[in-house]
Amino acid sequence: MNEWIILIALFRATVEQKGFLQGATKQHAKMIFNRWQREGERLVKLIEESSNEEELDRITEVIENAIHELRTDKK
Repeated sequence: MNEWIILIALFRATVEQKGFLQGATKQHAKMIFNRWQREGERLVKLIEESSNEEELDRITEVIENAIHELRTDKK
């Protein structure tokens, strides 16, 4: 498996996770995260151009599902 695809899938999942943090972080942390996200999106575009989109979507979905399970696990 291409390590770049895994990295981009992790980035996508991280950005998705940001939606659950609304109001939970301090302003400075949000500013830094937003800057990181903008740069990451530039990297995503470069990598996506040479990646298999279906494979990338599949890996992203696996990561997001695992995160959802962690969030809803009530053990």
